[in-house]
Amino acid sequence: MIDKVLYTKNRIYYHLLFWLGYILFFTVFWGSYEDNYFDQFLQVLFLLPWKIIPTYITLYYLMPKYLYHKKMGMYILLSVILAISMALIDRYMTWRYIYQWFYYDEGHWKDPVWYFPKILNSLIRVYTPVFVAMSIKLQRFFYQKDQINKALEKEKVETELKFLKAQIHPHFLFNTLNSIYSLSLAKSTKTPDAVLGLSKFLDYMLYDCNDKFITVDKEWEQLMNLVELERLRYGDQLSISATIKDDNKESLIPPLLLLPFVENAFKHGADSLLSDSWIKIDLKLENQQMQFMVENSKATTDLEESLDSDKNIGLKNVKRRLDLFFPEKHELKILEEPDSFLVKLEIDLSDISS
Repeated sequence: MIDKVLYTKNRIYYHLLFWLGYILFFTVFWGSYEDNYFDQFLQVLFLLPWKIIPTYITLYYLMPKYLYHKKMGMYILLSVILAISMALIDRYMTWRYIYQWFYYDEGHWKDPVWYFPKILNSLIRVYTPVFVAMSIKLQRFFYQKDQINKALEKEKVETELKFLKAQIHPHFLFNTLNSIYSLSLAKSTKTPDAVLGLSKFLDYMLYDCNDKFITVDKEWEQLMNLVELERLRYGDQLSISATIKDDNKESLIPPLLLLPFVENAFKHGADSLLSDSWIKIDLKLENQQMQFMVENSKATTDLEESLDSDKNIGLKNVKRRLDLFFPEKHELKILEEPDSFLVKLEIDLSDISS
């Protein structure tokens, strides 16, 4: 209610400024010719109603009802009728009163009242404030429309991002629970450690992942939690190398962005058919330019299912998130060799960090 009252007061204030500006401008403009400013002020004030009426009919009836809805035929027809009517009234009031009061000796009143050049002159005078007011209102209309569209687009993107992030949670949990289930079937003593590792990940997902961005170091820490969790499952069957070089501990990144790449590395790299399974994870961050690489071994059976397959929900998800967060600011390469996969991701983080 208070906002509505303030909006109304501000609108009245701006309208008063507009008409005061109009009166001042034409008083000075016409008064400067013969140095008769007070007479010109009285004339502008006397003829002001025939400018105000078409202005507000146009702003608050014709434009909202016809122009905004692109009913151009009806808008033009009614505008022409309004313009001619107001011009005739302005011409009559000028001829009947202004010429008699201020220009009697000049004999302007002797011209026919419906003298066309004078009517045209009245039309221009009447519609000068109308066109100015229209241009201001149209500018505001398109600006507000653009802001609304941007807000809707932002809301749409944020909703999609939340959906994509929510998709990651069950996908990751399903894979992790499978790992713990495998350990429990083998009655491994590592099962409690795996459950503890999962609890850390759940804590991360439930709390830290509610933020739109986290530090790269925090994301790396959780990736290492995943690595340790998988080490418990595979033991010496899998060789894992992980290195990080970060020159800025405050650099930000969307949470869980890198997780699907590491998950895929374990999916394809930790294969029982391979005698020397291996995974290499490398992250470099210099001057807000991040380079993340994951390379892993691959059995020949993986030729039937590439990283770009439709079944790879995690990778499709992260590609979409990259497009939303870093449009034209990232490059993702997936290289597939007969015995290995290489994922190379480069991101410019400068916009987020700033």
